[in-house]
Amino acid sequence: MLSPYRVLDLTNEDGILCGQILADLGADVIQIEPPGGSSARRVGPWRREGPAVERSLFFAAYARNKRSAVLDLGADADRERFSSWVAGADFLIESERPGRMAEFGFGHEDLLRIQPGLVHVSITPFGQDGPKAGWAATDLTSMAAGGFAYLSGNADGPPTRVSVPQAHAQAGADAAIGALVAHAERVRTGRGQHVDVSLQQSVTLAMMFRTLDDAVGMAPAQRVGSGIQAGGVLVPTRHRARDGWVTLGPSILPSTGHFMRRLLEWVAEEGGCDPALAEQEWGSFGIRLGAGKLPPDAYDPVARVLDEFFATRTKADVMRAAVERRLLVAPALTLGEMLASEQLVEREFLVPLEPDGNPLARAPGPFARFGASPIRHRLPPPQLDEHGPELQAEPVRRPAPAGIPPDADDGSLPLAGVKILDLFWVLAGPTATRTLADYGATVIRVESSQRLDTLRVSPPWQFGAPHPESGVGFQSANANKLGITVDLGSEEGRDLVRELAGWADVVTESFAPGVMDSFGLGWEALRQGRPDLVMISSCIMGQTGPWRDYAGFGSLAVSITGFQELGSWPGRPPSGPFGAYTDAIASRYNALAILAALEHRRRTGEGQYIDLSQCEAALHFLAPAILDRTLHGSGPGAVGNDDGELFPHGMFPAAGDDRWVAIAVRDDRDWAALCEAIDRADLVPRREERAEVEAAIAAWTRERQPAEIETRLQAGNVPAHEALDTPGLFRDAQLQHRGHFIEMAHEVFQTTTVESSRLLLSRTPARTPKESLSLGRDNALVLEEILGLSAEQIADLTERGILS
Repeated sequence: MLSPYRVLDLTNEDGILCGQILADLGADVIQIEPPGGSSARRVGPWRREGPAVERSLFFAAYARNKRSAVLDLGADADRERFSSWVAGADFLIESERPGRMAEFGFGHEDLLRIQPGLVHVSITPFGQDGPKAGWAATDLTSMAAGGFAYLSGNADGPPTRVSVPQAHAQAGADAAIGALVAHAERVRTGRGQHVDVSLQQSVTLAMMFRTLDDAVGMAPAQRVGSGIQAGGVLVPTRHRARDGWVTLGPSILPSTGHFMRRLLEWVAEEGGCDPALAEQEWGSFGIRLGAGKLPPDAYDPVARVLDEFFATRTKADVMRAAVERRLLVAPALTLGEMLASEQLVEREFLVPLEPDGNPLARAPGPFARFGASPIRHRLPPPQLDEHGPELQAEPVRRPAPAGIPPDADDGSLPLAGVKILDLFWVLAGPTATRTLADYGATVIRVESSQRLDTLRVSPPWQFGAPHPESGVGFQSANANKLGITVDLGSEEGRDLVRELAGWADVVTESFAPGVMDSFGLGWEALRQGRPDLVMISSCIMGQTGPWRDYAGFGSLAVSITGFQELGSWPGRPPSGPFGAYTDAIASRYNALAILAALEHRRRTGEGQYIDLSQCEAALHFLAPAILDRTLHGSGPGAVGNDDGELFPHGMFPAAGDDRWVAIAVRDDRDWAALCEAIDRADLVPRREERAEVEAAIAAWTRERQPAEIETRLQAGNVPAHEALDTPGLFRDAQLQHRGHFIEMAHEVFQTTTVESSRLLLSRTPARTPKESLSLGRDNALVLEEILGLSAEQIADLTERGILS
């Protein structure tokens, strides 16, 4: 899909995934490394022989399909060579500290003078400017700065990270999206631009919009670990099975209550409860409990019934029933159990890392299954400077032609003219199409008041009041879109969607496999007469395999894919990362799949069908652990905030109630600076005395406010950041500087607040959302202007409930 393009990749461990994604999509990606190799080669886990430049499984996981060349940008000859490579490149991605590229003579303006059409992507912990732009950071402190750590873990313990680094992956995937958005504009104008990506800001997508709590008057989200809160009442979602744990999905909301009924019907069939229990009004249970219309202990009898029932079942029993009975429940699988599952085996997800190397080394397969332009694993991870000689011997390269001269810029947004019919659902899909809408695509979001989108009835709510128009998560996921309501249960409603599909360049959907076919709206039906149609189906397991019919949310995919174990503490029930974490991952890959397919179509005229499994996409964020597991039969488990290489490394208590600061020491220099900051020079030679060291740091932090701790440690370039709660995120000076929060008009509440696109593009910034998307807001506009229906026809459809 990107085979005509060359990418110069100067990223380290903070951005290396971006280049891997572009390489998987077909680009020629050159990993340019300094003498001695990229610092990403010094990140574990390691091959069994131990740490060495050529043994990092982290580097191997994110360097496949790339070539490696060593250049010393401090040397005149190599700077000259690099400049000649820039002149022939289409993309340049880097994760240097702000200003470092300019010190080499390759700041953004310098790069554009060399290659005016270059898309330059920068990935840094906090962005290129702002009050925290120069702060030191690691994965732990970035997860704390983005708020995600604060909500992850147990209520009676510190905030907890996922033991496989995640912040770099979230930012790297965002950077790849930004690169393809800027490329779409470059194709039209011939002009490049700068894409500025912040790890902190990228992490906020995983917050499920609780970043907006303070902005809209919602009570702050709390860390609850193994349950969900409804008006201060904890509803447990973890139950012990015979051989582990199982997780319940959110089955007490208007859009999901039928799943609780099915679960309790199963329990009743097995003699575990009175059948009448299943017949309660479960769809409104969570809202009634949160509003105080039910006693606080109303759920307790159900929890006891489920405790007793699941204790007699194995994880395999639960997964089988979840698929067959369509239940919102999942076993908490280890990563090893997931990799060995019948689902991944049948879909042949794992692929050889090195075709001619160790046969046991297996890596994640394609993040999506493209019908016309499948992802291929062409090259194994490169040895250091493996391709330097051949690159130096290559003839001078010219950038791929844009097709239109630079003076053709008409001021349009990058995706202007792209038309998307959006039947995505909840978070993983709609947030992807929101990004495309932000950059100019016309997106028509189809929903129904008969089956409310779960985000419409999920917190945070405007002023804390549950209502279909007060769910600010829905507004944030669907800003800048047109919205219509259609009853897909009616033939006339399906006819309207079919006509809109004929208008669209892209059709997106996240129904269960087979549902679109049953509506007569599947790929084979829609592609008739439309060879250039792009269609993506995104669901938990993918369109094929024995688990294809599994119906779940990201909170359950977290359990199945092993993330829950990797975000927990040893010897305790799994808590795992906050919320529907894999939704935030799949969102990025949904957007990437659409953008890549559109680029393929632009060059070939060919459309295609895309099958995206949320679980498979999410496993790319665990790629180093997957290599470790397949090579060595072992890997990380529940380790809390411990790190295999960095120490001290953890969340330390600060003054106040549930206030924490993430501190991570990378090397001896950091350690000496930390000891100096806390006035404990005596600890310098005692770094290996872990219990004593942690106690000494905690004694110092416990007496100080987070801001003082950050200031003292960052002054010594020691990574430290408060684990921000949701009000802290809204007040954060760096997020405010980057314009992360946007106020817009609201039909009911006058105004509301949504999040930004997270990307900062230098020439074509995202369009600003103007008004909320109320149910059916654009019915008349879409049906009149796009389908040509008369006002009388629209009134008739409305009266008969087709537009509902």
